[in-house]
Amino acid sequence: MVSAQVIWAKALPVLQERMTPTSYKTWIKDIMPISVEGNTLILMAQSEMYLTTLRQFYSNIVTECVNEANSSNYTISFIVKEDKEDTPTSVPTPAQSTSDAGVFFGVQSKYTFDTFVTGESNRFAHAAAVAVADNPASAYNPLYIYGGSGLGKTHMLHAIGNYVHNMHPEFNICFVSSEDFTNDVIAAIKYDKREELRKKYRNLDLLLVDDIQFIGGKEATEMEFFNTFNALHGSNKQIVITSDQSPNDLPFLQERLRTRFSWGITADIKPPDVETRVAILKGKAERDDVNITNDALLYMAEQYNSNVRELESCYNRIVLYANFSKRSMIDRSFAESVLKDYVSSEGKHMVTPDLIKQVTANYFGITVEDLVSSRRDKRIAVPRHVAMYLCRTLTNISYPDIGKAFGGKHYSTVMYSCDQIAGEIGQKLDITTAIDDITNRLTNDLSLK
Repeated sequence: MVSAQVIWAKALPVLQERMTPTSYKTWIKDIMPISVEGNTLILMAQSEMYLTTLRQFYSNIVTECVNEANSSNYTISFIVKEDKEDTPTSVPTPAQSTSDAGVFFGVQSKYTFDTFVTGESNRFAHAAAVAVADNPASAYNPLYIYGGSGLGKTHMLHAIGNYVHNMHPEFNICFVSSEDFTNDVIAAIKYDKREELRKKYRNLDLLLVDDIQFIGGKEATEMEFFNTFNALHGSNKQIVITSDQSPNDLPFLQERLRTRFSWGITADIKPPDVETRVAILKGKAERDDVNITNDALLYMAEQYNSNVRELESCYNRIVLYANFSKRSMIDRSFAESVLKDYVSSEGKHMVTPDLIKQVTANYFGITVEDLVSSRRDKRIAVPRHVAMYLCRTLTNISYPDIGKAFGGKHYSTVMYSCDQIAGEIGQKLDITTAIDDITNRLTNDLSLK
């Protein structure tokens, strides 16, 4: 009799070919073949949550691929631990689009599941996100993801949006921050365009809302979101929400909203362990084609353990210095020297957005008031872009917070500015020189402490 291991080994290449890389890696790769009982192949899932998803959404494709690869007619049974009574179920039909030509706005294409590093701290949230992306409005609706700042919640939202868009280009998909949703509500009230607001948000197949906690205490915004939530959920459309706290820990939100957030599934993200932090850094280095030793990566991972944003800021800072010093290899000693100059200690100072604005303004011969103004002429815009880029690479604050530091600029404006400067470093001498000179002064000029 053929063993379960042999049957499963033959099926894996077929499954890998039929499925997207993310789905295969998340749901199939770690399945354990257990035994063959009569005509039933017993496969073991990692946990109850994996078991539920495999039964609901993957039993059909697994069965087809197993039988195709083995020229057989096996029935598949998924189990977890000692459970042997389980039988597969069929895959439900995903929600249909509200229009033939789907709209797709607010989602950043660079954030995908492929660039999201998983570890014990975020494995459950990642698995739930992939399940939602694979079967919108069929699994976990709403999906509520919560955790501290800089742990990857926003990345996960964008990844869901990109995945669903690739699988269902006809879907109407919207990513929105709670701040932008609030601004839309205010504008709709001010200009009497509430009907347009409702059309924008209630005709969606997938709504992705970031930092929902910030609508708390804003009565009109809460009411509009409550009605939007009911309309979408009642129409079997997918909703994904992020927050810095669990639904029960949001005292400023109405109870009826908190209750609805718990209707689907709630998943938390914790700070990554050191192995995950190293994996995040290694992935960034590979994508950026940066030559860096494992010792240097481990050193960085050990210095920053609270969130991913701080970790990436640390990495960006070291790579920036390496580029300026023409280093072909970043080792631990170089990483230590860069971080020593940055971290506040005896005779040193902490780099802050205010300090960056001051030094950048002085360098370009303008005022800090010019930097934070709404002026768009090149004489002001270029220094502003440089200062925003330095805030992103030399501090650990987020895009929205950088925008606030520059007169309330929208976070998308900050992202555009940072990406523009990053692309010009090494290509434009004046920009490269400015970044180098300002960075050196910020980290080495003791008169600034």
